[in-house]
Amino acid sequence: MNTKWNRKWVVRLCLISGCTLAVAVCLLWWGTKTHAQGHTPVHMTTDWSNRHMVYSAPSSLGQALRLQAEPRYLHQWTRRNVVPSQAQSAQ
Repeated sequence: MNTKWNRKWVVRLCLISGCTLAVAVCLLWWGTKTHAQGHTPVHMTTDWSNRHMVYSAPSSLGQALRLQAEPRYLHQWTRRNVVPSQAQSAQ
């Protein structure tokens, strides 16, 4: 009777391990599939005020935190710090 009980637990353990492995493989496959598609381009609108508002580098932490709330500053920072290979792939 003890042998039958051990066999049931071994079968259950194998089934649970197999299902867990199958789910992990599916998740890894799905993750590499979605990651291989690349970046979604970020579209930034520009208007006349973006050319007339030029922000210098913040001189203090407080000023940097205030500037992060300004969308024009974030757009300027993104345009200045974008890697050229990313800019070409987005077009």
